[in-house]
Amino acid sequence: DTPAATSTSVVAATQTQTPSDPDADRYGGNLRIVSQASITTLDPLWSLAYVPVAVATHIYDTPFGWDSTLNPQPRMVGSWSVSSDAKTYTFVLRDGLRFHDDTPVTAEDVAVSLTRWISSAGPHASFARNFAADPAFRAKDANTFEFVLTEGYGAVLSNLGSPDQPPVIMPKAIASVTFTTEVTDQTGSGPYKFSKWDHGHQVILERFDGYVARSEPTDYFSGATTPYFDQLIWLEIPDEETKVAGLETGEWDVLDGAGLDFYNRLNSNPDIGVQLYKPGHRTNIILNPNIAPFGNPESEAPAGQRLTAQAIAGRQAVATGINVADVMASLGPSDLWTVCAAIYYCGTPLESDAGAEYYNRNDKARAREFMNASGYDGETIVLLNPTDYATITPTGFVIKQELEQIGFTVDMPANDWATVVTTFTTKTDNWNALASWTVHWCCGDPISDEAAAADTNFWPKIPGVQELRIAWAKETDPEKKMALLDELQIKLYEQVEIAYLGIFYSLYPHRADLQNYHVKAFPYFAGTWIEK
Repeated sequence: DTPAATSTSVVAATQTQTPSDPDADRYGGNLRIVSQASITTLDPLWSLAYVPVAVATHIYDTPFGWDSTLNPQPRMVGSWSVSSDAKTYTFVLRDGLRFHDDTPVTAEDVAVSLTRWISSAGPHASFARNFAADPAFRAKDANTFEFVLTEGYGAVLSNLGSPDQPPVIMPKAIASVTFTTEVTDQTGSGPYKFSKWDHGHQVILERFDGYVARSEPTDYFSGATTPYFDQLIWLEIPDEETKVAGLETGEWDVLDGAGLDFYNRLNSNPDIGVQLYKPGHRTNIILNPNIAPFGNPESEAPAGQRLTAQAIAGRQAVATGINVADVMASLGPSDLWTVCAAIYYCGTPLESDAGAEYYNRNDKARAREFMNASGYDGETIVLLNPTDYATITPTGFVIKQELEQIGFTVDMPANDWATVVTTFTTKTDNWNALASWTVHWCCGDPISDEAAAADTNFWPKIPGVQELRIAWAKETDPEKKMALLDELQIKLYEQVEIAYLGIFYSLYPHRADLQNYHVKAFPYFAGTWIEK
């Protein structure tokens, strides 16, 4: 990221070149991708779910993009400067940007799109709001826009390149609605454009011939990101065995995630490549803060909080009683998961054991004491668990069993992921717990931790958390920074932000002839091709 400047600084990015393509033989064919779960929307801001983002990142461009080291690099931006007080970032769009309807991308389109983004519930947007002026984004001329801050903030470029609830650019007429209104016109300026959506079956994107690639080599979401394929086809195949068998026979080319139980089988097949994503995904249980026994109407909570003491006791019952290893074992081989107390992931610079005494206690007797203190009187708890998600579905059955052993009465309705997403993002009074996971690339530090952001109806508000996140972002001394992280981690454990379980390493299997494919956060197919 660009550091806070002491004088006006200008960073010039390599401008796009459009020579004859020396890699013409890479073009053509279709890439068939099996979606991780059912596709609910193609608006990556309207839903907090991962699956829509996986498709939408190919349709829409962003000002910056993360490279393979997860550092931001320019995409739509050609050059930028930072004012001497670090409060104003000025960006100039690169040449050749056009929307899929063949209209030029203007700075006003970008400013309106980013205004929608910064108001959204994504972790990067919600954190950037703490430093944003009003208005935050404004067009200076047809190709220049500004991001105005109230104080210096070092993660601006990273935020503008985040693939998690990304700052996607749309025509201003489309982007002028709030993020709570679903955008159904998929006009973007990315390397692929929307073609067809057979709901429940497939989404088809086709190459955008008007896309002008950058001259730098493709490096994950940065560089050329050339659309070599004629079409990208996302297929919905709910059955895991069918997914794997179809990959083995070449019926499709990529699985966006697979059950960990298939690892040895797939890894031993010379026609298939398997990538593991590390530092990984953290399995968790989201506990609804809006209704008992894990929450309550916000009006009943003390000032500045969302939880009463009884609701916290209910949440502590879950966190105290769960056997984390048993839940994780449901996913597959033990070398593909780990039990880890570090909220910001083991094996990273932010690994911390602060609050570890609250983690993985597997103490059912103590959990029952908490349950009784919560006022729980035997009412049925609704646990949301999808039927079609290989890295969530198995955990739900063990979580249900664990909650019942503590003493809760649990109902786990059979719903696909699309139904589960719609339920927990739009309703607050008909579910109590959700089997889920978060991932390092979206939640691997206090800035991007979407749970700590508490901007949606299924995260609790915990006093002091936001202040600690902001202090951590501003602090430059490494020791003080870790001390703040330790304090934050203890607070999140004490009040049970969510029930943290183990970390697993996702599988991303693909046909071995798929080239230039590297999963650094989640699959991205611009810049990939099939070896002919």
